This record gives sequence, C-alpha cells and structure tokens, in this order.
Amino acid sequence: MKFKSSVKDVPSDSQWHVVRLPVTTDMNGMSVSIDAHVLHKGEGPTLTLLSGLHGNEWLHLHFFMQLHDLLSNKDFQGRIIMVPLANAVAFGSLTRNIQDDSDSPDANRLFPIGGAVNTGLSEQIAFTLAQGIFPETNYLLDFHLGIWGSTLGSTIVGIDYSDEHINAESQRLSRAFGVPLIYRAHMQSKFPGPRASQPYAGEFLKIPCCGSFLGGAGFDSDLEKTWTQGNIQGVLNVMSELGMQDSEQVLPERYLVYETIRRLNPKTGGLLQPTNERDTFGREVKAGELLGKIVSPFTFEVLEELTVPFDGYLGYWSRSYPVRPGDWAFAVIPKDHAGTAWLTRDQL
Repeated sequence: MKFKSSVKDVPSDSQWHVVRLPVTTDMNGMSVSIDAHVLHKGEGPTLTLLSGLHGNEWLHLHFFMQLHDLLSNKDFQGRIIMVPLANAVAFGSLTRNIQDDSDSPDANRLFPIGGAVNTGLSEQIAFTLAQGIFPETNYLLDFHLGIWGSTLGSTIVGIDYSDEHINAESQRLSRAFGVPLIYRAHMQSKFPGPRASQPYAGEFLKIPCCGSFLGGAGFDSDLEKTWTQGNIQGVLNVMSELGMQDSEQVLPERYLVYETIRRLNPKTGGLLQPTNERDTFGREVKAGELLGKIVSPFTFEVLEELTVPFDGYLGYWSRSYPVRPGDWAFAVIPKDHAGTAWLTRDQL
C-alpha cells in the first residue's frame, strides 16, 4: 500500500487513500505513526471521524470498517477523514493509556494549548493529530465506546465554549447524530478539561464537534449490531445535516438531555454481578434500586452493593465481568437537576 504524507495530498477521485503521519520511534526501534483514511468526493465540508485515543476502546472498528465500505459506493460531496486507531501503542496492550512512566499517559488529556509540547509518547500522539488532522477539519465526531464488559449509550457535546456559534453548531451535530440520550457537558471548563480532543477542537480551533458514547463489547451480538448500526446511521445523519448528501435522517421522536451524571463504579474489586443481564439506556430508576453487586471471586461473599442514589434515569450499564476499584459499572442521570429534560426534536 502506498501512503500519502498529508491530508492535503489526497485528490478528489472517489477512492480511499491512507495518510500515514509519523509520530516518533519507540525504544524497541518500532516506528509509531497514525493512519488516517481519507475519501474526497468533490466540494464540501470535511468531516473527521476520530477514535482510538484510548487503547481499550475498540468496538468502533466494526462500524468503521462497514462505514468504509458503505461510503466507497455512496455519492456525497466533501471529504471524510477517518482515524480508526489514534493510539496504536495503547491498543497493542489493550489498555486505556500507554504503559510508560510519563507524568501524563492519557493521550486524550494532552492536546497542545500553548507552551512547549513535552516529549512523552502520548503527548506526541496528541500533537501529531493537532498538527496533521485538526487543521484540515471542519466538523469533528469523536468516538469513545465502552470497554469490554461495559456499554455507554449517549452522545456527548460541550456547552461551555466561549464562542456561542460553536456551542450551537456542536449541539446541532449531537441532535443530528440521533442517539436519544445527549450529555450536554461543561467539557472545556470542568471535565475532561481543555486539553481533551473535543474541548481543544471547539474552544481553541473553533471546530464544531460532538462525541458518540454508543456501544460496548462483550454483549449479545444483537445488541452490538444495534449499537454498530446506530453509529453508522449517526454519521450518515450528520452528513445529511451538513449538506454532504441528500438522504432522510433517522431521528428519535424525543431526546433525554442532561448536564450531569453520577457514576456508580465500585470501590471494591471483584466480580460485578448486575441485577439485570440486559438493561435500557434512559430507563427510569428510583432511589435505593439495586443495580448490581460486587462479589468476591474467592469467598463468594457480597463485598459491595451498587444502589441508585436518587430518582433518575439509567445513563449506562455493564454486564458481569471482573472489575477493579473504579472500573465502569453504572451511572444515573438525576431527574430533578435543572439541566435534565425530555425534549422533542423541535425543542432541541
């Protein structure tokens, strides 16, 4: 395969081209790089699909491959930049972050916002994306799906950018993506902070952006196929919203929007045993409801119970799998928070 050296080198010829962006050389002599698949089909905006900043989030690869084939034969105007594995080193160990001794191992907290760029591998990966991909981007979709055993079920969009136009355009993307749960987060000023991919793009580069949290691995095949199709349809919906193609969007009748969510992750390690083997995103839950238990794999005693702290809605859930303290389990959206509401399409 012949690689292009930059996104700008890709011609408008209705074929996928792979741009290989060099990052550095690791201690073992292996080259570290980022591959971006680029499809350019005439005049129109550039939509970037970014994923793999965390190495243990890989379910997106299923729908990226399907989308790759689908878009090859689809008429549209504009350019798609698809980055399937931004952090190949972390993916190689199936860990969230690169396993090194750097002060800052999380590549999605290291995008450059002034000052010198440090030389840690994770920071160099973020810098390479910032220099080689983001300047060519008009709109950004950032994918962070659940790890094995845990599933997430929303889009996430920043609402605290200093430019109100970017706030409005980013929320337009989240509506168009079509997932019924929309997490309206203070991404730039609170969590994950200004050096994460979306806040960096939205606040410092003025790129409208939103993220998909829809999906997880290790679940029944019909569920995973539903999440895969939801993400594919979400990308097609956004392309229609941006005028890149002329097709009808598939959207829910109403959305659950929220500005805060309480994680119910275990304080104790063991085997997570959920109350329900399958659950539903946005399901109404009551304070005191038992969502799952942590059981000792050695004595079989219950070490911890994970109960709903207040009336609300189920934000995400997990299957039975071994967990360490703090691993993903459940989350609840507070019903009485001012930022929580069910809204119709016209109200968004």
